[in-house]
Amino acid sequence: MWPERMTDIILTVGAEVLIVLAFLHMLSTRRAPSSMIAWTLAIFLVPYFAVPFYFLFGQHKLFKRYQKLRFTLMPIGEIGSACRHPSEKLLCANAIPPASSENSFVLIDSPLLAYREMEEAIVNAESSIDLCIYKLELDEVTETLSKLLEKRAQEGVKVRLLLDSIGSANLYLFQKQLSSIRAAGVQIAFFMPFLSFPVRNFINLRNHRKIFIFDNHLVMTGGMNLSKEYLSPVSNETRYDDILCKIEGTATHFFSQIFEMDWSFATHSEPRLFPPSARTTKGTVSLQVAPSGPDTPSDGVIEALLGAICNAKERIWIFTPYFVPNEQFVRALAIAVHRGVDVKIVVPEHSDHLISDLGRGSYLRELHAKGADVRLFRGGILHAKAIVFDHDCALVGSINFDNRSLFYNFEASTFIYSPAECESIATWGMAKLDATVPFDPTYKPFQIRIENMMRMLAPLV
Repeated sequence: MWPERMTDIILTVGAEVLIVLAFLHMLSTRRAPSSMIAWTLAIFLVPYFAVPFYFLFGQHKLFKRYQKLRFTLMPIGEIGSACRHPSEKLLCANAIPPASSENSFVLIDSPLLAYREMEEAIVNAESSIDLCIYKLELDEVTETLSKLLEKRAQEGVKVRLLLDSIGSANLYLFQKQLSSIRAAGVQIAFFMPFLSFPVRNFINLRNHRKIFIFDNHLVMTGGMNLSKEYLSPVSNETRYDDILCKIEGTATHFFSQIFEMDWSFATHSEPRLFPPSARTTKGTVSLQVAPSGPDTPSDGVIEALLGAICNAKERIWIFTPYFVPNEQFVRALAIAVHRGVDVKIVVPEHSDHLISDLGRGSYLRELHAKGADVRLFRGGILHAKAIVFDHDCALVGSINFDNRSLFYNFEASTFIYSPAECESIATWGMAKLDATVPFDPTYKPFQIRIENMMRMLAPLV
């Protein structure tokens, strides 16, 4: 009897101490009120689950003692920009170098073309291939690419693969699948391996970047992972509808810096020092490379997005697989609608995450009621991430329009300030609109209650 009572007392006191510690940590880290409310609700409803989850998943920025490096992009000479867009100024104020205007930019929106471009880039690489991938699966499509990487490594090309340990969990847990490619000389590292000191590694902070660098002067980036669900060597239907961007020019040096910093963090090594990069003229496209995530000292991309929404005069077209924003973005978009801006939000009719689909419902209903044009994509799962602001600014990259991607994941975005390239993304978007249906806010009391509950927990999604 006494041991049982002592056990109950110890468990109760222990739980209360952890709850107090969680609240003290929230206060010490100056969390947003919405985030504090969401965690408080979760702790109140399921304290024994929510408190451990808070300490595992509740971190937004890396603690200084776990940061090997402070992430900063180094400017390249005296970069000139073809324009001084308000978003560019906001990013510069957050220590992100200004846009460079000597780049070429090509949008790749076909699984077949993406495969061919990737294959060609691997074959033609002369000195180095650096691939940062959230999700890599060795299937019948990527097997061919992995064999090419093995061949290039054996020929003396330096090949490095940086994989996220959650996104590529199958390879992380069963690394025997990588024995052949490692034996060929390919270097492989896993970002924040979740089985190694999970609390220290903050397993909720994932490297969601997709950056493919060849010889440090050609970059492909966007939303595509490497698997048969995204790209294909033949014309067929893939599960995800996604895009890649092919970039050459001065901007590629910034992607190389991002990769080096991530590789250094994952391998506990010093970053490779780059020599001063020559001004490489490959075109006239103005691009600004903007990393975001727990390793950046501020939320520059968030500020730039909010600023672009507030400054837009004609259109804001958002294409995203997941739409679970915070209240600031919802209010800014609602104000844009009231100012007469054409606000379009395009999401898949059904994404690959049920929780995200439930979490988005309340936001879509509210913005639809305000007058936004909300569309559901039926041509597969729309996985592309792109935003068009007016005719002189667009955003592409790996970042989704949800709290996890905006505030927790390591992401890489490219802001485009050249009208012709912005229009090419708008043209791609108009083609996607042909495969959409209007959002139907049918009144279903039970569904609305579930969606409203999910909205309260949205900062955790």
